[in-house]
Amino acid sequence: MNARRNRSFAFLLLAVAGCLVQGRAFADASDDAREGPYERLAIVNAMVIPGHGGPAYGPADIIVAGNRIEQIVSYNGVTGRPAGTAIDADRVIDASGMYVMPGLIDLHCHIRSDALPLQYVYNLKLAHGVTTMVNGAGRGWEAALEQQRLSNENEITAPRMFPIRDWGPTRSRDPGHAPPADEIEPWHDPERVDRLVERVMRDAHVVRIGSLAWNAELFGAVARAVYDAGGITTVHLPPSDIAIVDSVRAAELGVTMIEHHYGFAESALGGGVQDFPPDYNYLDEAMRFREAGQVWHDAPEDVLFGEVVDRLVASGVALIPDMSAYEVNRDLNRAMGLPWHERFTHAQLIDWYFANPAYHASHHWDWTSKDEQRWAELYRKWGKLVYEFAKRGGHLSYASDDPYLWNTSGIANVRELQLLHETGLNPLEVIKSATYNSAITLRRPDLGLVQTGYTADLLIVDGNPLDNLRFLYAFGAMDSADGAIVRKGGIRWTIKDGVVFDNRVLIDEVIEMVRTSKRDWTNPVPPQFEAIFSE
Repeated sequence: MNARRNRSFAFLLLAVAGCLVQGRAFADASDDAREGPYERLAIVNAMVIPGHGGPAYGPADIIVAGNRIEQIVSYNGVTGRPAGTAIDADRVIDASGMYVMPGLIDLHCHIRSDALPLQYVYNLKLAHGVTTMVNGAGRGWEAALEQQRLSNENEITAPRMFPIRDWGPTRSRDPGHAPPADEIEPWHDPERVDRLVERVMRDAHVVRIGSLAWNAELFGAVARAVYDAGGITTVHLPPSDIAIVDSVRAAELGVTMIEHHYGFAESALGGGVQDFPPDYNYLDEAMRFREAGQVWHDAPEDVLFGEVVDRLVASGVALIPDMSAYEVNRDLNRAMGLPWHERFTHAQLIDWYFANPAYHASHHWDWTSKDEQRWAELYRKWGKLVYEFAKRGGHLSYASDDPYLWNTSGIANVRELQLLHETGLNPLEVIKSATYNSAITLRRPDLGLVQTGYTADLLIVDGNPLDNLRFLYAFGAMDSADGAIVRKGGIRWTIKDGVVFDNRVLIDEVIEMVRTSKRDWTNPVPPQFEAIFSE
């Protein structure tokens, strides 16, 4: 404890000294949180959640050699591990009373721009169990590739990364996704796709094709070409183009995974288009999100949960709902008042989250209770669609889309698991979507399982997440013990590629980063519950 206090004091001195390389300072300190990989690492006396949907078993010893699971030795579940069982290893972690599960694979998230420290995002992701993330290249493509390289070589404290590249020119305000300026090929010509895909796939694995939804032939050609080249495609279907490619059409054209909630309700409109108001403007985000809620009211349920779900399942597409990202739309006060904002949400995020037309997804300047009702209905139907899709054999996968919409990095990953559970899925099915299924979607079959021969991406959880998913939060969950109410849980260690991360150190650093960010800062959120009138 004294060492951690001294470390925190050192951070404070750096900040006071006006350290302009704050991200670097915390990155260097985060090195203290990681050790390994080891020639031989042993995790002993653990309960194991394999990740493929099967039940937990144990106690078991998991032997890791380098970055691979070399052996799993299980013992009698009643009598336990024999006393005095010898373990020959460079490091032994006693996981008595703990559960080991595969690392989470987040198929859509963000690092945001330079004002937010990269290490803040990485620490929160790791501490909440994310060992692999498909992230937007919010700081430029070359920077994203360099971060990916450093992570792959275990030179930084970060999850494994697969940055997202757009196909051709982007409509996004983020220039980091755009192709180099000298690439002047006509990216919208289906006849040139096979040649262009070689260029894109030199350094990309995940390609976003939402900007192609205005042209079904091109959309399908790119989806097929990227997959044939060994990559995967993802789509955020823009409402402005859903009249051409809705979710069912996108799935049947071959996109690998569909993000968010867009395009499903529209697929149930019988070939029609949404009844937009005459003054609708897609780039007015308050209007965009308001009408995105309304279309789920308009969609006929018999078609939505019948033909639409059946065709999605038959297509083989993966759904990555990221339901946690939009929860603010059904209860704004709840989202703004979440208890972890004080210690875990960076000041820069709060500045970006608070209603402001200048920032993407900060659209709540005139959000009403009627809007919240629309979105509550959306969540009811969206949850049922997700449940029916999974139960009929659909390939449900996992993403968070954080940090946006009052949805803090990493914390959103656990909330996403809770919301998938809320749809009616069993916790084993929920964890399967976030591990085994997402590894298949990513085309990384060596990930997503606690199994001999697999890459050692593991979470050691102080509690049983099958009983309470909230044990995965860094701050754990309340529980009763010997008549007292205590807080327990948290992922004690995250292991990526055989490297062991001490999450207590990572979270201490996060708390200090947040504290530093709020020094001499004015919170844009007005004081709550003050009267709006004067005397």
